[in-house]
Amino acid sequence: MNEMKKLLFLTLFTLALALLPIMALRGDLWLSSDFLHQEISFILETKRMLATGAPWWSWNTYLGSDFIGSYAFYTLTSPFVWINCLLPESLIGYSVAITFVLKFLCMAWLSWFYLRKMGVSREVSALASYLFTFSSFNIASLYYYHFYEPIIVFLLLLIAVERLLRRERWGMTCVTIASFAVVFVNFYFAIGTLIFTLLYVIFRALSGEIDFSFKVAARGLVAVLVGVLMCSALLFPVMNQMLVTTRVDAQSGIDAVAFLNIIERFRTLFMPKVLEGTTVFVPGGSGSFSNEACIAVFGLSLAMIYAWRHRDWLAALLITSLIFYQTPLNGVFTLFTNPLYTRWAYALTLVIVLCSARVLDENRSVKRGVVSYSIIASAIVLVFVALVVCNGGIHFPGPRFCALVVLFFAGIIALALWGCGKLPMRWLKVAVLACVVGQMWLFLLNLGSDSLSYKTLMGKVERGSDVVTSRTDFRADKGFLYFNAGLLRNRASVSGYHSVIMRDVDVFLRTATHDFWAKNKLRPNIHQDEMDALLSVKEIYDIDSVGNIEKRVNRYFIPMGFAFDKYILESDFLKLREMEDVNLPLLMLSAMVSGEGHECMSKMNLSEPIDLDSVVAKRREFTATDFKGTSTGFTAKVNLPSTKMMFFSVPYSKGFTATIDGNVVPIYKANLCMMALKVPGGKHSIVFDYFPPGLRTGMWLSLLGLLLLLIIFFGDKSKITAHRNKR
Repeated sequence: MNEMKKLLFLTLFTLALALLPIMALRGDLWLSSDFLHQEISFILETKRMLATGAPWWSWNTYLGSDFIGSYAFYTLTSPFVWINCLLPESLIGYSVAITFVLKFLCMAWLSWFYLRKMGVSREVSALASYLFTFSSFNIASLYYYHFYEPIIVFLLLLIAVERLLRRERWGMTCVTIASFAVVFVNFYFAIGTLIFTLLYVIFRALSGEIDFSFKVAARGLVAVLVGVLMCSALLFPVMNQMLVTTRVDAQSGIDAVAFLNIIERFRTLFMPKVLEGTTVFVPGGSGSFSNEACIAVFGLSLAMIYAWRHRDWLAALLITSLIFYQTPLNGVFTLFTNPLYTRWAYALTLVIVLCSARVLDENRSVKRGVVSYSIIASAIVLVFVALVVCNGGIHFPGPRFCALVVLFFAGIIALALWGCGKLPMRWLKVAVLACVVGQMWLFLLNLGSDSLSYKTLMGKVERGSDVVTSRTDFRADKGFLYFNAGLLRNRASVSGYHSVIMRDVDVFLRTATHDFWAKNKLRPNIHQDEMDALLSVKEIYDIDSVGNIEKRVNRYFIPMGFAFDKYILESDFLKLREMEDVNLPLLMLSAMVSGEGHECMSKMNLSEPIDLDSVVAKRREFTATDFKGTSTGFTAKVNLPSTKMMFFSVPYSKGFTATIDGNVVPIYKANLCMMALKVPGGKHSIVFDYFPPGLRTGMWLSLLGLLLLLIIFFGDKSKITAHRNKR
């Protein structure tokens, strides 16, 4: 069995040791925390939407949302999600586990291929690939599902870049395709990947090891631009969505003030933490920002030895990457999010692994460096342990904290013994395996289990059909497990948990409720009866913290599509939002908030008394019938005595066009973020069609990118042919 086969077998063996006992203990591996809240829910919605053949508008996402813009970051562009979509929904737990294994196998194979290309021996490449595949970043990413695709295409891009720099066959073509893959699978991670790759190329160019020229640089730049251009069909709809989401309001760029997070990130260079979302040692720091870069047992020991012994491009890249890894320079790699996130830590990890592999291949004594590192790392970790003890251990569960510390020192002891020649390499490899499996156990056990609540939810909440008749509200008294219950059960819900929220919807909830939990959790906490009526909520599922479910029908339910006879100018309405004693949702239910007046409505006197029962009764007088939501919009029928403004609680988007009896009519923005139509008296059929803004333009540009790829391909081929003829 060659080294590659041994590596893949060891990868499978490690996953079996790490995952099967947890599954046997808990009954289900994945149904917990963010994996249930978002990943499983989003995969199920992606499966439904792709099955329609026209996946433009997702009714189950919040109040309705552009599908491409909302899911390109999570699921839409992942080949592994496509595999899940091919299998029955009932097998989602198994299919996700299988695709997780496939992702780890891809990381192992591609990292081995890259290390071999960089001159690392076969045996050392197998060990180094294993270290990279099961680095702390990759283990912590079990918390998610969509973090591994960016790592896989990152490896592809580096391999392609090396082909171009070395002037090997199809170099420019490979860079073009790899750049396309990097941007396509995750546009957010692509920022960090491309910036790091630029640094990588700069250091390689300055190394003197390759014949670098302006021509090579120009070819590489053109290849990357063509690859990005090929993604236009995705990027243009995403851009249109992102420009109107709360992500663009997030802090971005350089942040030099978060000192505690610098300390936490520094700690993660020496040892892992058990839970991605929990700070381990530093009170006030945020563990979710660190995304550690350390590798099992070896840590930074061999990488620092390499940097001490060598003055080449790789040592310089290692030191530069470590500097960037710390805040504030880390913020350079972020896009539309907090600059403290270190989602590019996989790149630093690969540099650490490559440095370590080269030291192992040198076959020189590492005793002094390993022992020195073991002492320094132990001292640093003991300082952090003292911080926890001094703060009463309130930032970490006691037993798991102790287990993590024991795991670290067990690895340090094994490393020191190996460095001193007291432990053979084969037993050090066993120590690496044990530490990897132990870390994965600790991580997965610390996630806890929501399986009971999940199964209760799936059993007691009806599964929705393709016909949308009304909104459904899911509520829970603790936690946010059920924010995406609508996605799990295929029902249009008015609550959700998502990172991409249209800004107008955000403004709507903040204005209407004076209270908003978080930017990516849509769930108003006050004026719920008024909001439920405004959003056409029919069924309410009250769910307690242990999974008990009680269903009730909203007594204030108004069918989707109802008429207004009064309006409030938006400028007047916004003046009232600073007055906390004003019931803004009730006002929006009493009179439609509009940017302009309409002759079919009268202006509301803001001083007149209003009550919910009478307002709801008034709104029920003229409502739409036969309302049906689809993946391309919605349809409804009305029968009105005279011209009315019909309001639909569907987020306003430029991608919508509306027709009445086949005639195109203007769409008005109403109640800050929703849509309304002016409908004449009589019986009419209303159709709202949605097509993602920017998709057509993006498709034409993607086609142009494909044509340029063909030109690049035949250009590479002609150079190869010319080279052969010259020989």
